[in-house]
Amino acid sequence: MSKATSAPMGASSPPLRAVPDYRVIYHAQLCPDCGSDDITESEVETGEGITEIALTCKTCGTAWPVACVVDWSIQP
Repeated sequence: MSKATSAPMGASSPPLRAVPDYRVIYHAQLCPDCGSDDITESEVETGEGITEIALTCKTCGTAWPVACVVDWSIQP
């Protein structure tokens, strides 16, 4: 079974639920290096048999994760 994690292309962020102190932040599908929007998703090996879906710029080859999970309390 793959351990890939990703949201479908063009998907909106899911409603906030589950664990109140953690948030999933989806990265923009715009290259952070060259600004291109010619982006693709592919499954990549991250080590120890774990894979994830990465965004990759078709123009310059830069790759970055689809999203990150952050510790973010909802308390002011």
